[in-house]
Amino acid sequence: MTRFLIVNADDFGLCEEITHGIIRAYQGGIVTATSVAVNGGYFHASAGVLKDSGIDAGIHLTFVGGEKPVSGHIDGLVDDNGLFLKNYRDIIPRLVSGRFDKNALKKELYEQISILRDAGVHISHIDSHQHLHLFPSVKTIILDIAAQFKIKWIRAPRSKLRSMESLGMNTLALLLKRKLTTRRLRSTDHFAGFEQRGSVNEAALLAILPNLKQGITELMVHPGYDASRRYDWGYLWEAELWGLTSAAVKESLKRNGIRLTNFREIA
Repeated sequence: MTRFLIVNADDFGLCEEITHGIIRAYQGGIVTATSVAVNGGYFHASAGVLKDSGIDAGIHLTFVGGEKPVSGHIDGLVDDNGLFLKNYRDIIPRLVSGRFDKNALKKELYEQISILRDAGVHISHIDSHQHLHLFPSVKTIILDIAAQFKIKWIRAPRSKLRSMESLGMNTLALLLKRKLTTRRLRSTDHFAGFEQRGSVNEAALLAILPNLKQGITELMVHPGYDASRRYDWGYLWEAELWGLTSAAVKESLKRNGIRLTNFREIA
């Protein structure tokens, strides 16, 4: 059985530095797909580039991190300035308890997908900023929207870290995968990049690739040019960009018999 690898770059459209880095990692590196934040500050300026590049594109549903909703106010999920809460730790208790306007969130996520579709982009997959689509109060919305827009792939991230955060995420991802099966939707067999998020550099890639399992793996990456003046996440965007365009990494793919693919190709 072949080892297939989807290298998916998150946060297209979030800002100029990240967006240009993703395009470079696609055109000159091993990135095969991207997830688009349509409420990012650079989406509208880059929508034409996204379409013309031919990169396989999905929606990066964003309702945390300080961006502005595209549909208006959402009770329970925005701050006094009408922006989504900046820290995922602030939003998780509300998602767990249901202390937010579910209908307003459904409208928001529907409109985010509609914006990407109306830009002429074929949407092959769904994921979300900080993986918040895993929570039951959001998962139901996502599954309904995926069916409505005929989007087959939904991210089910997993982590090998031994922590309560990873245990919780893995449990929610397992529950999501079970729901996907009943809905005739799909997620990849395996997932990589969570442990190294923000620092999937050349050394990390050379360690990950030989250990990929048979089947389809999604590798989550965050290439870009330095965006630290905009975001204080501690991500090493440029180190990821250089790693994803590295000759040594490309050679490792060949040496290990790994076939690059994307969600659109294996749909």
